[in-house]
Amino acid sequence: MDLEVFCKKLPKLELHAHLNGSVSPETIRKLCELKNKNFHEDLSRINTSVSLKECFKIFDIVHALTDTTDALFITTCDIISEFHNDNVIYLELRSTPKYVEGKMNKNEYIETIIKAIEHSKKLLPEIIVKFLVSVNRRNGFEDAEENVKLAIDYYKKYPEYIVGIDLSGDPTEGDAFLNLFINARNIGLKIAAHCAEVPNEKEIMDILEFKPDRLGHCTNIHPNLKGSHELFDKLIESKIPVELCLTSNLKCETIKSLSEHQFLYLYEANHPICLATDDKGVFDTTLSQEYKLAADNYNLTKDNLKQLVISSVDYAFVSKEEKIKLLNTIACKNKQLN
Repeated sequence: MDLEVFCKKLPKLELHAHLNGSVSPETIRKLCELKNKNFHEDLSRINTSVSLKECFKIFDIVHALTDTTDALFITTCDIISEFHNDNVIYLELRSTPKYVEGKMNKNEYIETIIKAIEHSKKLLPEIIVKFLVSVNRRNGFEDAEENVKLAIDYYKKYPEYIVGIDLSGDPTEGDAFLNLFINARNIGLKIAAHCAEVPNEKEIMDILEFKPDRLGHCTNIHPNLKGSHELFDKLIESKIPVELCLTSNLKCETIKSLSEHQFLYLYEANHPICLATDDKGVFDTTLSQEYKLAADNYNLTKDNLKQLVISSVDYAFVSKEEKIKLLNTIACKNKQLN
């Protein structure tokens, strides 16, 4: 079977997808018509961004299009459907609750995403969808504290959908606010933290010592990637799974080439890893494309790709029963690939 076809048919898990970064051009056009706005000139940069800062500017444009509950509902449903069409059987979306004066508060933001997940579940029962409440580090302490409280409150109401907190945002600004996550973790919420997107040895070590349940990127940890032996040894010792986003890192130029990507160091060290899109809309990618990139650049066999998927189940923020269900689904679908 052709590798591209194989990767498309492979049942996959997406563990690192930002909602606003996953908006497709088709959905953007739909939202522009709905809101009678035109961002096409600004969005022409969407797939040619050459810096991390530029990528965050694009998020601002998408946020302007998803500033009502109607637009947010459409966006979330479309994203879930598109991942489903890419044969993703498990999806974790993450987003920072948004307040838009006169249009939407943070509670309505979270509730709308939950409604979209519930609606999609009826139409597409083959895909399991969960939600992580994000803390945007550049928005300051009070906003972070409020979002953690919201995550705790909604986890108690909707534990089947709200499963964790995501530390994200521009890594060159703000703080990691790690102490804010302690209570959330104590009640059962999982913690996913963006880590080492830029060199910052003290913060990276602080995050590693905090021991989140998963880490995003971990680009500048290996000594060959502006990290250090101490940081890399600490990461390997921790066994914390790392979400790797090949296209994202390449287009943001946080790595020079895929041949230098941290995937190689972590895979060779047999460290827990999973492949993810990060922002499939911003970076014009799919999870199938990420698997093909890994196979093409790191000499992975089809069996290696299957094992990456199976391993990802261990890192998903789900119950033991749901993990068994996912493994059974994977086994059934993989039989058709042999």
